[in-house]
Amino acid sequence: MEDNVILEKIRELTAQALSGAGVELVDLTYRHESGGMVMRFTVDKGNGISIGECSMLSRRIEGVLEEAGIIESHYMLEVQSPGLDRKLAKTGDFERVIGKELDIVLSAPVDGKWEYSAPLKWVGEDSIKIELSDGNEVVLPRDVIVKAKLHLDF
Repeated sequence: MEDNVILEKIRELTAQALSGAGVELVDLTYRHESGGMVMRFTVDKGNGISIGECSMLSRRIEGVLEEAGIIESHYMLEVQSPGLDRKLAKTGDFERVIGKELDIVLSAPVDGKWEYSAPLKWVGEDSIKIELSDGNEVVLPRDVIVKAKLHLDF
């Protein structure tokens, strides 16, 4: 079975376990790494996810996958949080951070700038609106956003 077919089947098989735990699947990969094949679930929920929750989900997912028997070769299963610097991509990702400052990199300039660091004001299907420090608002088309993530101050 091809990897993309395997991933789609795994998404279907584990959807109930993840939604039952109130968790969103952010990313799923299945690839060869230095120690062999690794299946990595990146999961999150509204107020973040703990290491203990990742461990519990790992056991649930492992049980579902073993019962289904769709992967015959040895692999390592990892369940992880997306971390503080989670990339924002889907509409829901952006909606979750309205009012917070974002760091944004564009593939084409908007108002002469390739990068912005500003609070997110509004989210639409095709664009987002940020507010600059001078109070002006800028609409950024989603299709030119290469990278968007929460601005982190340390």
